[in-house]
Amino acid sequence: MSTTNKSHKLLAYLVASLLALTGINANAAEAQPPGLLESFLCNFNDGQDMDDLLSARDYYLRQAEKAGITPEPAYVWTLFKGDLDFELIWHNVHANLAAFGASTDAGGAAPEMASVGERFNTVATCRSGIMAISQVFLGSDNDGPSEQAFVSAFGCNLRPGVGPDNISDLNGHISSVLGGLDTHKSFVLFSGTPMTPGPTTPDLLYFGVSDNASAWANGVDAIGSSAGGPTLGRHFNATLDCAQSLWFSQQVVEGPAE
Repeated sequence: MSTTNKSHKLLAYLVASLLALTGINANAAEAQPPGLLESFLCNFNDGQDMDDLLSARDYYLRQAEKAGITPEPAYVWTLFKGDLDFELIWHNVHANLAAFGASTDAGGAAPEMASVGERFNTVATCRSGIMAISQVFLGSDNDGPSEQAFVSAFGCNLRPGVGPDNISDLNGHISSVLGGLDTHKSFVLFSGTPMTPGPTTPDLLYFGVSDNASAWANGVDAIGSSAGGPTLGRHFNATLDCAQSLWFSQQVVEGPAE
């Protein structure tokens, strides 16, 4: 997937497969090595749709096999609700920055991969960025990435005077409240720090992955009616100024076998 090298309004969010890549297995926020998300923010070209994107995906996988390259896991998000200037996001998930670099070099050195970007460009017009990803919360019943999911994403700017310690305190508060709710036992929440920001890129992103829209809606209701929910809401809003969007996620590249 190639880019048009334009600055973008919002950098993309995350994908559940970081669980598998980073070996996350705890409920609370912990000092985990950051993963890396390579995201392509796209609009379909005239006359193109998801079937055409998956056809380009199939070509990408055939060329990668010819080149002896095992692609990283990839997910596509399609916009459900939100005021954005793009309608889908293709996410490549890398275990860390070094893995991203190695993948980029391998693809660039393989002549079989030279036509892959051109194939994707016939389907969609995209711009891209990379972002470091860390876990904030993982529900006790979460057993790893799902082929389909419902994602709630927040693009956030820091309030005046807010720094890293304030974000750490907020993340701990989020984890404490969610950990006490039965509705969030299969939920996972990540935060992301853009590494290639543009003039209007948010300072920080949060993205929560639920099993489906009902699970997300029930979880929102549970937070609001919980004893700790109102205090958490005030803490969140005093720390960050955020815009929310909702997405349907599907896995499009399985990635290397474990």
